[in-house]
Amino acid sequence: MNSQATGAGGDALADSLLRKSKASYAIALVLIAALATASFFLLSSVISANVQKGALIELGTRQQMLSQRILLSATEAYTADMQWTRIQARAGLKAALNDFLATHALLRNGSPEGDFPVSGLELSDAAIGLFENGPNHIDASTMLLARTVEAFLAALPEGISDAMPAKAVDQFTALKLHVAERARRGYHNLTMLFSAEASADEAAMEKIHLTVFAVTLLLLLGEAALIFRPLTRKLAVCTSELVKARDQMALAANHDALTGLYNRAFFNDYLDTALAAARRKEEMVAMVHLDLDHFKTINDTLGHGAGDAILLETARRLQGTVRESDVCVRLGGDEFVVILNDVGSASNAIEVVSRITERLKEPFSFRDTSLRPSASVGVAFFPDNTTSPRELIVNADLALYRAKAEGRGTYRLFAAALRERLEEDTRLETRLRDAIETNAFSVYFQPQIALRTGKVIGVEALIRWDLEGKSVAPAVFLPVAVKSGLMPAIGRIVFAKAIKTAAAWHQAGLEFGRLSLNASAEELCEPDFASHFVNLLEREALPVELVALEIVESVMLDDKTSGITPTLKHLHDAGVRLELDDFGTGYACLAHVGADKVDRLKIDRRFVRDIHANPDNAKIVKAIIDLARELGISIVAEGAETEQELSCLLELGCPGVQGYGVAFPMPDDQTSAWLSLRSLTGEVGLLGTA
Repeated sequence: MNSQATGAGGDALADSLLRKSKASYAIALVLIAALATASFFLLSSVISANVQKGALIELGTRQQMLSQRILLSATEAYTADMQWTRIQARAGLKAALNDFLATHALLRNGSPEGDFPVSGLELSDAAIGLFENGPNHIDASTMLLARTVEAFLAALPEGISDAMPAKAVDQFTALKLHVAERARRGYHNLTMLFSAEASADEAAMEKIHLTVFAVTLLLLLGEAALIFRPLTRKLAVCTSELVKARDQMALAANHDALTGLYNRAFFNDYLDTALAAARRKEEMVAMVHLDLDHFKTINDTLGHGAGDAILLETARRLQGTVRESDVCVRLGGDEFVVILNDVGSASNAIEVVSRITERLKEPFSFRDTSLRPSASVGVAFFPDNTTSPRELIVNADLALYRAKAEGRGTYRLFAAALRERLEEDTRLETRLRDAIETNAFSVYFQPQIALRTGKVIGVEALIRWDLEGKSVAPAVFLPVAVKSGLMPAIGRIVFAKAIKTAAAWHQAGLEFGRLSLNASAEELCEPDFASHFVNLLEREALPVELVALEIVESVMLDDKTSGITPTLKHLHDAGVRLELDDFGTGYACLAHVGADKVDRLKIDRRFVRDIHANPDNAKIVKAIIDLARELGISIVAEGAETEQELSCLLELGCPGVQGYGVAFPMPDDQTSAWLSLRSLTGEVGLLGTA
């Protein structure tokens, strides 16, 4: 009985243990399955979230690029000097704005398409705050950018010959100075927030993943060895996908999507660090700023595929030319930067830059078309040229613009004179604007005489400007006026004063031949130039036959493309005489400038200087005189200073002359006295008979 009872008790215990073991095993399996399922779904959610964050980062980066593209297109439309350029730029600006607004909508509301990475988008409170809160929130800056661009497009004239309205100037200035940058900065902050959120989510999920993994591993080691291996394999795959998603986000945040080079965001962060390290180690750093030549033309003629091919090839060649320690960056568009770290000396950097310039000129094929790219390159050194990152960038820019101005396809080094010249021109432009406001320019007159009779045949009006008691040479301030768009305003001041003086001479019966006024291309392109000029003559009661406009060869030859043909025709129909100035220095010939267009040629002073000692110049002047006489065009030789030059011109049959050998430029009162004396004596004057 007892033994039977003991056996029965043992069996019951064994059964109980077996049941418990089975239950424990079942519970373990359930826990393992639950942990595996939870781990799988957690990892899947992390991967999905990171994929969505990666898409958001790409969209934020795209918005930054689009804001710069909008500014670039607006600049091209604003500064266009040809009609088709403005049309293309306007279309590009509209397209860029539409892309910008569409991408904003994706970032704000996600996509209704289920298979799109940003479908079912739920933004964090911080991201919503960036969109909605604060004085510079993204929604406001986006709408401000859209309104500014739309207002600029509405105000921008269709024709390049039309005057740029003040509203267009204001809108463009606002876009350039702060609107585009404000939008770009907002999306930059948003991109950084998405990156930070992705990193935080990754860290949290990674901790959960490690915990789940550890518990699962213990259970697998203890009771579920058979299902450990498949679970481990699955976890390894999920972990690999998570790391890959993280790497893709890092790549998108710091690299250019097309070329794979570092992008502007990386460049802005890296430059401070690189220069600080160079300063600490006392090393030299060279910044090489490249801009592809005629890139827009290639895009417009061969398509964006060709443009992308050039960008990719440029990136490949840059990386193949520099060291691994150097950094290649695509700033955007066709702009690249190479940072040469620890170059040792300027000569070493110049050698590398020379190789880069020549390497980029090598042709390559694209769809059976041979492309021959080139780049303009500017180089600046740290710490030789500057001690700050911002100045280094500006210095490299200045050197780049110098390379463009001197023919493109080459490199130029920054020199302190470039910055000094820029600063001086900026100061001079400010002074010019003040002078325009106060009508501070004066007019001098230089007489022209008939060489055989001494009769006065004209006076040329010449601008003069005194700044703080010192005379500023026209050769110094006129190029700045042209570059800054001030020539039309300055020209009108000169015209008004000169015509008023000539009208007073005419009313007093003082013979002066005719008044010659210089007109620049910028002035002739003004839509109301001709009407304003004729109205000015009528207001001052100066007969139109007593006035002539002097135009240089290049303007006359370029009248069709510059759009000044209607202006010249209006002036000609009104009776205004046209004179071709500096004849012989350009590409014009008398076949292009017959008597139906101009009635006087002014032989450039370089042919007159020392003409008595230069037989070749004498032959040229003689040929111009003879051919002009056959065509019925009168001649005035400029720059005659000596008796020998005047005598030689007289022997060659030159009818008119102007220069220091006759009279220096004089203010109106001295010119009046000179004309009065000339009318009394009637003598031919040589060498200072003023």
